[in-house]
Amino acid sequence: MLNRYTKKLFICLCLLVALPIIFIYIAILCSRAEFDHKEFNFKSVTDNSSHYVIEPVSIVDVANGLVLTNRQIIIASGKIISMNASGSKVSTELIKIDGKDRYVVPGIIDMHTHIYDRKDLVSSLAYGVTSVRNMRGMPMHLQFKAELQNNRWLGASLFTSSPILDNPNADLFQHALHSPEQAAAAVKTYKKAGYDLLKVYNDLPEPILDAIINEAEKLSMPIAKHGPYGAISNGKPDMNVLSKFQSVEHVEEIYQTLLEFDLPDSSLTLELDLYLNQIKDSGSFLTPTLATFDHLTELSIQKNKLVDNIALDRMSPFYRFLLTHLSVQRWIDASPHQIEWNIAERDALMRISKRADQLGVPLLVGSDQGTMYLLAGQTTHKEMQLMQKAGLSPATILRSATLNAAKALQLDQHLGSVSVGKTADLLLLENNPLDDITHLAQPSVIIKQGQVIDHSGIQALKDSGNNPSGWLIGFGYLADSILTRYTEAL
Repeated sequence: MLNRYTKKLFICLCLLVALPIIFIYIAILCSRAEFDHKEFNFKSVTDNSSHYVIEPVSIVDVANGLVLTNRQIIIASGKIISMNASGSKVSTELIKIDGKDRYVVPGIIDMHTHIYDRKDLVSSLAYGVTSVRNMRGMPMHLQFKAELQNNRWLGASLFTSSPILDNPNADLFQHALHSPEQAAAAVKTYKKAGYDLLKVYNDLPEPILDAIINEAEKLSMPIAKHGPYGAISNGKPDMNVLSKFQSVEHVEEIYQTLLEFDLPDSSLTLELDLYLNQIKDSGSFLTPTLATFDHLTELSIQKNKLVDNIALDRMSPFYRFLLTHLSVQRWIDASPHQIEWNIAERDALMRISKRADQLGVPLLVGSDQGTMYLLAGQTTHKEMQLMQKAGLSPATILRSATLNAAKALQLDQHLGSVSVGKTADLLLLENNPLDDITHLAQPSVIIKQGQVIDHSGIQALKDSGNNPSGWLIGFGYLADSILTRYTEAL
């Protein structure tokens, strides 16, 4: 029989085990239930069912890099239904909006983001990013998608990948795959759950990657691949499977893996051209993600001086804590030798991106927002500005951020250009973005699925984006993801 001291010790041990479990479940339940509609409310000029005409405007033709001046656009129930010469006769019942001769472009689509909070989507929209592709899927993203589709709040449209599919030694944050059978089962699970695409990491064993590709083809499930190559077999990259991918991510991987850190200062290499032409011929898209390496380089150079000028309150505090200790601090502590290396590599990535454009590789704009201290919305513009600095034309960058993205998503019948029949995701700008891509950074008016958001509405979105969910909710999102993944594996 247990004496009373032993009983107390037993009870204490039970509590020590139970309390963390209870806390985890409370956090998960709170994250699933958390939603304050008031935080997202603001008054817009029109709603998404309104019928209205905007004129006069200049329409930017992103397919051809041209400007069509003195135009009229009619929008009804969130769609562009007519485009005419300004002053054309219209129904007197239409709401009339003065276009003030502004430039109209399609909404920006950021094709490589990491969304950790609803407010990331609100902030994205506030900067003219009307759609994002999230590249580290979690159950919360399916929840966010459903809320957006049901018009519960206003933010950038969300296309989300599955949890990252990785090799058997993957860490807690990825889905480790140990066999081809497990890989095929994971594809089925994520398709059924409602994820839009699969995210595949860079060093999967060839049999596992083949199983993912085969099962994804059966289920018509797109794949985005970290690294512009297939599996590494016998030390050589498999470039023959590139056509199976919706896109391939990170020019950093070209430099580090394919070229093995060898890009001479004097000229670009034949080996690089070979790889870039293989990407081009595959029909896949390349997402450079220059902002990430630029960010870590500047962190290593400027250290806390840079951090002090970043609006960190806009980030989920829980994920900010994780990112600080898992990645940011490493670069703040960088040695002079590491700083020199970072600067040289950043230059190499810019040169690779320029060469990809010169060879006609179809590009996407992907900011990698959500890594380190890269903020939603603002980082998308930073990415485009870095592409321009690398030598890409504003027309190419704008096409990459709009029509190319829509084609990669197979949604170019609905998004990606200012065209009749397409969804009215539009930006109105004071200056021509074909002259300088920085003109995209401060839209005067944002139209999201027909809903006109003027300056006061844009400011309201930015203010809302300054209030992400707290620690408990952020922890709950991650715990829910890990628990769901391991429960499904049983």
